[in-house]
Amino acid sequence: MKLETVSTTAFWSGMSIVGTAIGASFLFALSHSAEPKHPDSASESDVNQIEIKLERVATDVEHNKVLLGDLKEEIRELRAEQHESSIEILEAIRNGD
Repeated sequence: MKLETVSTTAFWSGMSIVGTAIGASFLFALSHSAEPKHPDSASESDVNQIEIKLERVATDVEHNKVLLGDLKEEIRELRAEQHESSIEILEAIRNGD
């Protein structure tokens, strides 16, 4: 027996089951959304304070990245100057000046 089509009754039965499942999930979510949170969960004020502190830390980290980048550039420049000075000193020693 080859089943090429779905009967109207089977189709609407399946749609009813799917609709019921979606409706039940929606009602479950709505009915439990007003319940208080788990007693061990953090309060919203604590979460907001932590969020503000985290933003401050992120800002400080970004600022420190910029400072570190500037410092690295200055160190590179100092190394280049030191290398040039070392070459001049070695040449002066070789020439006997």
